[in-house]
Amino acid sequence: MRPAHNIQVQRRVSNGEEDDDLLVIGIDFGTTYSGVAWATTEEFENDHINIITTWPGKGPEEGKAPTELYYEDETMMWGYDIPDDADPIRWFKLLLLKDEDLGPELCASEFILRGKRMLRDSGKTAIALVADFLRALFNHTMYTITKARGKEVVDAMRLHIVITVPAIWKGYARQAMETAAEQAGILYSRAAGETKLTLAPEPEAAALSTLSEPGRKVGKNDVYIICDAGGGTVDLISYQIDQTKPISMQEAVEGTGSLCGGIFIDEAFERACKARLGSRWNHLSDTGKKRIMKNEWEALIKPTFVPNLTHREYIVEIPAEAFSESNLNDFCKEPIIKNGRIHFKETHIQRAFIDSFEGIDELVARQIRMATRSGLTITGIILVGGLGASPYLYDHLKEQHGMKVLQSGGIQP
Repeated sequence: MRPAHNIQVQRRVSNGEEDDDLLVIGIDFGTTYSGVAWATTEEFENDHINIITTWPGKGPEEGKAPTELYYEDETMMWGYDIPDDADPIRWFKLLLLKDEDLGPELCASEFILRGKRMLRDSGKTAIALVADFLRALFNHTMYTITKARGKEVVDAMRLHIVITVPAIWKGYARQAMETAAEQAGILYSRAAGETKLTLAPEPEAAALSTLSEPGRKVGKNDVYIICDAGGGTVDLISYQIDQTKPISMQEAVEGTGSLCGGIFIDEAFERACKARLGSRWNHLSDTGKKRIMKNEWEALIKPTFVPNLTHREYIVEIPAEAFSESNLNDFCKEPIIKNGRIHFKETHIQRAFIDSFEGIDELVARQIRMATRSGLTITGIILVGGLGASPYLYDHLKEQHGMKVLQSGGIQP
């Protein structure tokens, strides 16, 4: 077993008098959403992590901002600042990967084809898009930290930047991320000293945070599968607890991962809408399609859906532009369309999750098999990430694998 990295690395570099002027910034750069956490040496020692929850263009606090870009003339907009009627560039994180690593099925998916088309239209490379987003995210981060601590204090601190990357990424993709960070200006020289960059596997970034939550009971030699289910990738790795106060862990089973995250559930739902509407789908503008996916699906149905074998309907309002005035109803097949709304049944929604969940089940089963071969018994599964917040995935893993599942609560660093 080798030591876990990321949070332990951050804690190690923050110990000692020589690191009193160190500021650690953790960037969770995701396929669909990105977040930032930061702390000084003293705050690390007191287990106090600051999470950025205010974003340009957003009122209520949110733990993450959309990983989206929009270019208009000479202006670039990002995250929540993008107008509702715009069609932003999305999923550009996945475009850092070569086609052979995406696989034929994913390369042919509508989401990736759309992302590649937007990439061509922008006239930029995938690295340049990532750099533009990281630059905006980092500038907002430094602005937020400076507001909290003051310019003189921040200017006097050295920076250690930790960016999460999928565990399954190959060397070329990690190098592309490093290049993007350099192009973003994150590593510019500062009067306080050199800025250090670390790329940390995503599951490791969340493990200690979840296990350290109040009320968690962790025993020495417990073995947990960390399932980081994000927008694009799902990464798994198993750790054994070797110390409980403070918690430290050793890798017990090597990491595995697959491209079966939340956007593939989104794509399945979009296909269901497209299939039901038929030619009417083509009458929808990009704004209309975005309204269905963002407002109806991503905001309301997907994050709360749990099948409970009831007769509940999930009603999705379709923009009027898809219909002629005399054709707002269609009862010829299920799901029915009534008054310009698709009435999905529970089983219809459930189908959108099947392929993604099957991929996750295969990853979990593989971790369990490898642990068993090493003479280890899995204590439970720790579920983190955007898709990891799904109550349906939580219930599914408990039922499918017959073991304890921990789901992190609230906004996490």
